[in-house]
Amino acid sequence: MNRRILLPVLAAFILVSPFLVRFFARSAATEVEVEPVRLRDIRETVLATGNLIYRQQALLSPEIIARVKTVQVKEGDEVTQGQVVITLEDENLRQAAAQQRAQMAIENANQAQQRFNVSNLKLQLDRVTNLADKGFVSKAAYDSAYYALNAAKANLTGTGMAVTRATAELKQAQYVLDRTVIRAPMSGTVVSVNIKTGETAVPSATGIPGSSLLTIARKETIMVDLNVDENDVGRLALGSEAQIICPMLPDRGITGHLREIALAPRRAAEVLPINDATGRAYSVKADITGPQSGRLRQGMSCRAKIYTSSPAPILAVPVQAVLSDQTTDDDGISLPQDRRAGIRNYVFVIDGDRVARRYIRVGNADDAYQAVTSGLRRDEKVVVGPYAVLKSLVDGAKVSSKLGQGATNGATD
Repeated sequence: MNRRILLPVLAAFILVSPFLVRFFARSAATEVEVEPVRLRDIRETVLATGNLIYRQQALLSPEIIARVKTVQVKEGDEVTQGQVVITLEDENLRQAAAQQRAQMAIENANQAQQRFNVSNLKLQLDRVTNLADKGFVSKAAYDSAYYALNAAKANLTGTGMAVTRATAELKQAQYVLDRTVIRAPMSGTVVSVNIKTGETAVPSATGIPGSSLLTIARKETIMVDLNVDENDVGRLALGSEAQIICPMLPDRGITGHLREIALAPRRAAEVLPINDATGRAYSVKADITGPQSGRLRQGMSCRAKIYTSSPAPILAVPVQAVLSDQTTDDDGISLPQDRRAGIRNYVFVIDGDRVARRYIRVGNADDAYQAVTSGLRRDEKVVVGPYAVLKSLVDGAKVSSKLGQGATNGATD
């Protein structure tokens, strides 16, 4: 008899247990984090990455092949324009210059001798001419004196050309000799020394060892060179504000302003395509301001957020609070764009001790907040987390709420 009663009761319990679980689950309050809808400055931005460079710098390269004799500076030294920073071995070049000076002296002496000969032969021709007019000398004697003078004049012209050549060769030898003393072309700081005493300096534009001696820069001219995608570069304007983040200062945004926007894309060898094989990147340079700029160094990587609109207060909610209708099919595959036309954004709004799904229209967004153009009122509280709870919330669920950590950050009201 007991078994006849127990089996139907057990079967009935199994049938109603899902409803009981759902009932008690709905009656139990889920703890969520909320934030009020506030006015915030949401600005359109363009994101980019790049490196720090010096706007004013000089890369010193040798103009002759020679062994390094002395390196008179080290990294971090302050130098003034015209200061000697490197000297090259010059013994052979000094001897070559001395030889050219001696040759110059010889050619000058030859020229002086030829001038004397011309003057002497001119006097002789004058005397022969007077005697010939009086019939005391033959015409052959006159012709001999005449041709001797012309030959001397030709020799004088030749010695003049020899002097010109010797002068040029001496200047060339002196020019090469002067290239053994390398001076700072500008005042600034030595930021890198790429060669040592005893190594060979080699003039080259291909970056082979010895072709780069040292680099001098003005550290106060530090700036950022960004790679901006071709789809975004048209939205930028000179003077636009940018917030720059460097790994050395991860918690501090460095303020900058756009100084240069390239008209032509970078070459493929300078930067990898941003989007795909056909992508193009444009160089955009921004000045950096603020006391922290003195701690930055050339070559450091950075990322930047370039503002393309002026700040304007608008109702906004944290980006994690905004959910969307289904964007994947039952197998988890993303729907094509033409099937997403009807997808809407929504948030969960606190309504007493429960949540209500509220569909909204969204505007611009930054890293943390999403602008809301319609669907919410100021000071309404929306659910922002935890994410696992937010993802599984249903309309009408019972909740207990507490303010999230970012409830007042960045609000303009």
